[in-house]
Amino acid sequence: MEDNQLDIQSIILVLRKNIFLILSITILFASAVAIYAHFLDYTYSASATISLETKEQSNMRAVLPSSISLLDNTMNERLKLSRLTIKSKKFISTMIDKVNIKRDYFIKKDFKKFEVEKFTDHKIDILYHNENLYGEFFEIIPLSKHRFRLKVDSIDYSYVHSYNSEIKNIHFTLRVIKSEGVDLFVDSMENKIHKFLSFSDFTSSISSSLTEKSYFFKTFDRSTQIEKVIESINILTLSDEIMKITYEDRLPIRAKRVISEIAKSFIDYDLKNKTVELEQTLEFLDRQIIEVKSNLKSKGSKLQKHQQKNSAYFTMGDSSSMAEIINKRKESVDNITMQLQEIEAFIYSLKSNNTLSTVSLASTGVDISSIGSLIESFKSSDEKLREFRFQQKDISKSITSDMQLIALINRLKEEEISASTLLVGFTNEHPQVVGQMATVDKSRDRIHEKIAINIEKLQRDKEIAKSTILTNILMVKRNLESKIRLLRSDIRGKKSILKALPAKKLINQELQKSFSLSEDVYTFLLQKKIEIEMSKASTIANTKIIEDAYIAKFPIKPNKRNIVLSGLLLGLILGVAYVVLRLLLDTKIREIKDIEALTDAPIYGTLPLKDNSRFFKEALRNIRTNLQFVISEDKECTTILVSSTVAGEGKTTIAAGLAEVIAAADKKVLIMDLDLRKPRLYKELKRSNKIGMSNFLTNDIELETIIQKLNDNLDFFPAGSIPPNPSELLMSKKFAKVIDELERDYDYIIFDTAPIGSVTDANMILKHTDILLLTVRADVAEKSYLKNFNKMVIDKKIKSSGIVLNGVKLYKNRGYGYGYGYGYGYGYGYDYGYGEEKSK
Repeated sequence: MEDNQLDIQSIILVLRKNIFLILSITILFASAVAIYAHFLDYTYSASATISLETKEQSNMRAVLPSSISLLDNTMNERLKLSRLTIKSKKFISTMIDKVNIKRDYFIKKDFKKFEVEKFTDHKIDILYHNENLYGEFFEIIPLSKHRFRLKVDSIDYSYVHSYNSEIKNIHFTLRVIKSEGVDLFVDSMENKIHKFLSFSDFTSSISSSLTEKSYFFKTFDRSTQIEKVIESINILTLSDEIMKITYEDRLPIRAKRVISEIAKSFIDYDLKNKTVELEQTLEFLDRQIIEVKSNLKSKGSKLQKHQQKNSAYFTMGDSSSMAEIINKRKESVDNITMQLQEIEAFIYSLKSNNTLSTVSLASTGVDISSIGSLIESFKSSDEKLREFRFQQKDISKSITSDMQLIALINRLKEEEISASTLLVGFTNEHPQVVGQMATVDKSRDRIHEKIAINIEKLQRDKEIAKSTILTNILMVKRNLESKIRLLRSDIRGKKSILKALPAKKLINQELQKSFSLSEDVYTFLLQKKIEIEMSKASTIANTKIIEDAYIAKFPIKPNKRNIVLSGLLLGLILGVAYVVLRLLLDTKIREIKDIEALTDAPIYGTLPLKDNSRFFKEALRNIRTNLQFVISEDKECTTILVSSTVAGEGKTTIAAGLAEVIAAADKKVLIMDLDLRKPRLYKELKRSNKIGMSNFLTNDIELETIIQKLNDNLDFFPAGSIPPNPSELLMSKKFAKVIDELERDYDYIIFDTAPIGSVTDANMILKHTDILLLTVRADVAEKSYLKNFNKMVIDKKIKSSGIVLNGVKLYKNRGYGYGYGYGYGYGYGYDYGYGEEKSK
């Protein structure tokens, strides 16, 4: 046995008993959730997919292969920047006016507000004087064709106005323009009923809410509009170059309009930012170039004056550095000479239509990046020309890779086969053979014509490529020749001045160094300006929409079906939890299983409420039967103490009833009221209590004068007057002596004592008791009472004790044939005979 033990069977039984309560909680909660879900507004989603291209423009790469665009970022940076841009207030402010989301419109009907794109029969013109009214609802309640009530709860405003008239006050200026036509609601029967009901103050508010159609609108200031758009935007990265922009709104059409404008505006915004950034950079470079140019001019003038004054020798370095420079210049001359030789050989091969090879050019350092693709094109054309010429010599074989020509050749073969087949059966002069041979000749002519056209086109393409290559390589050659002339001239000049360097060369070197530095900066700035100007000239909208704005087929939230199902499930869980929690926190004894979980004492039976006397008597007979199993056959008199832990559990009634049913079994029974503090047994038996046990123990009175005869087998020993010392009287030798004397005259003596858990009187009688019968009242007794009872049985070493469950409620068609609680079993408190309740 474990305290407060709950097994699965008990929980299931409790749930079955409270099934209607659980269902009620479930239905109530689900209904509340369903009502809540009904008033929720759907949110729709519209999406557009954008591609972000971050590659450099091809013309920039061709002209400045080594340059890095100022606008390009890594892919992660590009995506991150785009996400931040789209959700930035600066960007949203550029497109917010194009989508018109400054106002929300609602129509209220049947207690629910429905958001609409705009009012179809009302036009709103409003100017706010009080900025606190932004975001507050204005309610328009039509009263007739010409009048309406305007309500603004935030400022306690509620007045009747006319349509099309200006309403002006310190808070706002408003004009409500009603469109032409008849409002169907105004002349409807519902409106007439509403007017009739409005005469009664009691029904006015009810009828108004049932029949009126109200219009609501609220306007947002610009910052709130921007915040709303930003909060409704979600951006999902699909790949390194693609992102999906989603916008959520209660109106699907508005969601599509906003997301479409966001996508278009982002492309324009991105392009504009590129151009603005380039223009700002150019402005900065122009200012720097002017400043550096001025500085360079000043330093150049100083250097020139110094050189004129101290001769040009001062501009040179020392002899070792000069010799090193000369050697480097010679190496450069040798290298360029080799390059020129290879270029000459390449030009010769090109003009002679020999096989072109760029390996030698590349190995000597000649830059062929500008003609590489042209050379490949030239080679490809030359190879195809050879194919077509071979094919021209023998058209019966498919030598070329041209699909059209291959198809013509295959067709020719089929026609030749057909001609050969005809010659088997006919002569050469047969019309069919002649016609087929003519077809073969036409196909041959067509093939030759096709080959000739292709050869002509390839020769033309080859000549164009050849001319372009020659032009470019000659330009490279001229540049190299010019460069080698400058190098040789520089070598000669340096050799002539190497012999003698002036003493003031140090100052000259410093001036030269400063001038060179400024010159490098100036050159660098000019180069960057050229790069940026070319970037600006080639700037295009790299970002593009690859999937136009579209609306999701279904609302994204709320899922009202799932909400209601969740409410149903949560209601069921709450109902079950409530019942189980109530069971866990229940401190009362409700049924036999509660007793079995708390004590090992046998349960002799259960008793219904006494108001059903037939069932009550039958239950007592079952208890009488169960007691026979613990009564010793050798004992002439059995004493039974009937008590309870507290008053009010029915011990006196049970003691009287048990005495009666035992006496009815032809046994001599004495029932004694030993509750000397508060005797009640005489009232139950409707007898006198003038003299009794207390009088007997304190006076010299004969037993015959006290014992009252109830019937042939049943006598009653009253408690008597209430003494001041009941415990001492029950501990006296005279009490023990009178019990021994009475045991000789009766088969059973039943003691009705004071509650065993309240006072010690009953403990005094335990030593005269064979069986302790504890009365426990269902739904009244606390579970802690049985814990105290267990402790007492152990401490007092009571050998024979049992429990009677009293006050079990009756249920129709349940129990042991009598319709209450558990049936009446036999034995020592085990499940024998204690059948569970039967369902209908």
